[in-house]
Amino acid sequence: MQKCQMCKNAFGWKELLFSIWGSYKPIECKKCGKKHTINFASKYVVSLLIIFPSVFFGLVFAPDWGLSKPITFGLIVFIAFLISLVLPFFVKYEVKTK
Repeated sequence: MQKCQMCKNAFGWKELLFSIWGSYKPIECKKCGKKHTINFASKYVVSLLIIFPSVFFGLVFAPDWGLSKPITFGLIVFIAFLISLVLPFFVKYEVKTK
């Protein structure tokens, strides 16, 4: 799990998750007050980890299983939601430069 680069205070899973869900909203360390932003590579990791499995499911498995479009869409959203729950373990934040 990500820690503050200045004081090594650990960020919470919930705090990181809401930052990702909030379009990569910066996180402020509760101990030292430094703002951290998600790094460029982590944005691509988030995108790939959500988009690739969802699209793969929608294009490969759903048609083979004969699922309707609304059910397929609902399952794609559910898959993306489940994947987003583990993203705080993979993303990296860095101190925001002014």
